[in-house]
Amino acid sequence: MNKLILKLINTYSYKVYSTTIETNAKLKKQFLEYLPFIIASTLTGLVSYFYSQLFFFSEKLSHLIFNLNNLYIFITTPICFVTSWWLVRNYAPYAKGSGIPQVMASIELAKPKSNFMIIHFLSFKIIVIKIISSAIKVIGGGILGREGPTIQISSSIFNQVYKYLPKNWTTISHQNILIAGAASGLAAAFNTPLGGIIFAMEELSKFHINHYKSTLFMAVIIAGLTAQGLGGSYLYLGYPNTKFDGLIVFLGVLIVSIFAGYFGSKLCSLLIQFISFINSISSKTKQLTMVLFCSLIIAGSIFLFGTEAMGSGKEIMDRTLFTENKNVEWYLPFLRMFGLFFSFGFGGAGGIFAPSLSTGASLGALIAQILQLTGSNANLLILIGMTAFLTGVTRAPFTSSIIIFEMTDRHSIIFFLFIGAIIANVIANFVSKKSFYDHQKEVYLDEVNFKNVL
Repeated sequence: MNKLILKLINTYSYKVYSTTIETNAKLKKQFLEYLPFIIASTLTGLVSYFYSQLFFFSEKLSHLIFNLNNLYIFITTPICFVTSWWLVRNYAPYAKGSGIPQVMASIELAKPKSNFMIIHFLSFKIIVIKIISSAIKVIGGGILGREGPTIQISSSIFNQVYKYLPKNWTTISHQNILIAGAASGLAAAFNTPLGGIIFAMEELSKFHINHYKSTLFMAVIIAGLTAQGLGGSYLYLGYPNTKFDGLIVFLGVLIVSIFAGYFGSKLCSLLIQFISFINSISSKTKQLTMVLFCSLIIAGSIFLFGTEAMGSGKEIMDRTLFTENKNVEWYLPFLRMFGLFFSFGFGGAGGIFAPSLSTGASLGALIAQILQLTGSNANLLILIGMTAFLTGVTRAPFTSSIIIFEMTDRHSIIFFLFIGAIIANVIANFVSKKSFYDHQKEVYLDEVNFKNVL
């Protein structure tokens, strides 16, 4: 009897021991798999916060220079635009523009035979030049945002962490870490974790979410919490009043969605042509002449129309949503598009996310004026304009809707945001079948493949 009991105890002890060893091995493997994401997302939150502070300071400095003497803009804008262009052209050519197409191209290259080419798009040098070049362009009054650049910066951070993993480290998908990096960047930039996740699913990923959902969610959460820990919990746009009423509001939603979707897509279509023209100029002197030409156009625009013709346009969004002064001049949406075109097209670093939002806001406010809608009714059209214009640019309707939803915490209008985004997406497809990001991604892939052949 005693022998039987001892045998049972030994058998049970062995099973417990075996299970413990197996569990510990699994926990160790999961820890090693998650650790790079934890480190990279924490760094992303830190860098994103300090980049946002630098960007904010640069915008304030540009306003200060203009307010001291509006003629100074004819000196600072050319100097800043040329410096921004020169830094990118000489030190990191693929730090130019938004950064989102570069990340999309990197995800496609994240395969054993082609991942060596990712260095063109994601690196420590890209991070440094991206931050400096975009900040300088903002000081010069350029219309651009930091959200797209933050995505490329974040993916570069994740790529650097992946690059320095020991060879015997637990196998981690290169695509997974780049997707998580991009999502973390957007989440940290806008304080929109859901927006980051939806962006990864809708815009970046070509395979099933089950392959990367745990690491993606964790990276987004850690990056967002790190940025919040430094800057505090905030909503990018606060809590606008959206208690709409009256049937004419529904007509306004339809009109804003159509116009914002059209102009967002049309602007990108024209930008693609302008960028192609700039790239076709082989002479450095002629390119420099075009940069100076763009800078003088922007300087003249700022001189004539003031500070609403410069920067990300956050002040326009705040004024139209949170004050009684919702009126905008009829030309403001076109002035913002005009400024974005010449600020972005010549080169240098800077994104189009925030400028798209401010352009959409001004367009929504303008249509609200025409329909004689005020207060919360106007606020609804302003938010629809932001969603629809961003959709026209990105062709990511659910990402655009969720970002605006998270920026404002307005649950009551989520379905209107979805409707506006879907209508805008349909209209945008009539202008161009491909999004701006998809087109640029293909251009960049062709360029690096050509360089590799040479």
